[in-house]
Amino acid sequence: MNYDPNLTLCGRMARQKVRLTFGVWEYRKTVEVEVGGNCTGLTVIDCAAGAAYEQLEQRPFYNHDRGCEDSYAVIVMENADGDTLDTGDEDLQGEDWLKDMLISAEIISIEPGSL
Repeated sequence: MNYDPNLTLCGRMARQKVRLTFGVWEYRKTVEVEVGGNCTGLTVIDCAAGAAYEQLEQRPFYNHDRGCEDSYAVIVMENADGDTLDTGDEDLQGEDWLKDMLISAEIISIEPGSL
């Protein structure tokens, strides 16, 4: 890919597609998310991880601390044999929980943003 830094200079907006791979032991989950704005480098990766977290399945539970129904994010990973592993943000750490499992990140495309 030809990464054109001019697409994000001087406040210009771009759409960047980022491929993220999360892993635990031999289990993996790869997702692609789009990030808009004029950010570059690790900021794009950080924003992409946040976007990936927002897209995860939410499972309900009763939150005793708040005294109400709440939910936590779950990611389902798969190994080479097709076995799956569900892991959830049961401690409600938010996107930091997901970032702890990030093992690969790559900006795979950049295009001009909409005007």
